[in-house]
Amino acid sequence: MSQINSGWLTILPSGRWYLQDTRLKPYRRNGKRITLNLGPCNVHKPLFIGLPAQAPGRIRTRIRWKWSNDTIKIGPLIGILTVGYGSTFRGNRENFKDIFLAGKKLGALVYVFTPASIDWEKNCVRGFVYDEKQGVWAESEFPFPHVVYNRVPTRKEEMKEEVSSALTKISSMPGVTLFNMHFFNKQALFASLGRLEQTQHFLPETRKLDTLTRLRSFCSRYPLVYLKPVTGKAGQGIMRLEQLNNRWQLRRVYARTSITKHFASIDDVWEHIEQLVKKKKYIIQQGINLARYKGRPFDIRVLVQKNGIGEWGITGIGIRQAGARSITTHVPRGGSIQSPARVLNHLFGERAGIIFAKIEDAALTVARSLADEISCLGEMSMDLGLTADGMLWFFEANAKPEKFDEPAIRQSSLKTLIQYAQHVASLHPKLNIQVG
Repeated sequence: MSQINSGWLTILPSGRWYLQDTRLKPYRRNGKRITLNLGPCNVHKPLFIGLPAQAPGRIRTRIRWKWSNDTIKIGPLIGILTVGYGSTFRGNRENFKDIFLAGKKLGALVYVFTPASIDWEKNCVRGFVYDEKQGVWAESEFPFPHVVYNRVPTRKEEMKEEVSSALTKISSMPGVTLFNMHFFNKQALFASLGRLEQTQHFLPETRKLDTLTRLRSFCSRYPLVYLKPVTGKAGQGIMRLEQLNNRWQLRRVYARTSITKHFASIDDVWEHIEQLVKKKKYIIQQGINLARYKGRPFDIRVLVQKNGIGEWGITGIGIRQAGARSITTHVPRGGSIQSPARVLNHLFGERAGIIFAKIEDAALTVARSLADEISCLGEMSMDLGLTADGMLWFFEANAKPEKFDEPAIRQSSLKTLIQYAQHVASLHPKLNIQVG
């Protein structure tokens, strides 16, 4: 047998592992002892063939295996990396549960672990798997995974010595695929894309905001500019500055709405924001007059992931429309979800298909370009702007996208994540079980 098969892996609280598949019966009947070399570091473990008796707390998941040259290859093992100690690990547990369940359905063992739980000498981790029957996370020892999915929840945590050193070490381990290495930095992101001919034309002018001279220069050329924190997310801290009736209007994101102030001059604006932008580090960006749907601007949210053959693909495209009194399109801040087909057909009619294809092409161009500049990328979401004449602009990208609210995109993203891990694991020849 050389084809890839799918069987059931059962892990008991005692630590025993069982693999169940009718195609494995000959090996059990012949009385052969099977030793599992698990993960890219070849951690030895006994493997029992068949289905064990019912036991409280057992964990079951589908797993892929392949018999070739007197060995059985098994995988993938996917480790979700977060922070915390023991059962108090942090992060989006609903997201982790969804990934575990997707692995169970499609064929992968998924567990959550932290830098503190890694035993570098034994190449093992203390990890957690989701027990559906009891609705709890069960702890066990696991070999180091083939794929490490970085979901450390904040930049502050990611920059801590224990976390950053673990990520650096993981990124250099043979046979281990890490994605993604770290959060994006907006300033560095635009600098990278600005150096590349294939992406330059998507970029609004963007610079570091650190002086009154820089603010005055931008505002003399653009009647509308945005001020964005370099390390912000979900619209936090964004400000919109525009000239209206010989005054400068500054609107700042606050909860689901915005706070508005007016100033007589740019000097007055700078005096108001100077301490904030120097303390937190901001960029200033050329404002774009976006296309509007039913009177409100919108932007385009695209999820791009590496797929089951290791190539970048479009997982889903959504539209986020700004709220009535919001300067951003983020749903938690008053934005709403709209159908891309409905919006594009309404605005562009017969050209809607052409515009949709342009969106896909732009997103893939940006993703591939960033992957050439930044190591360990496996997925990203990005925000694109669309003008009334069909021109596309790149606004930002997120290396750790939150789940999309559209159910179809969410399910597709989980499936693609597992399939990419399966692809990666199949490339590791040391992933095997020795029969003897």
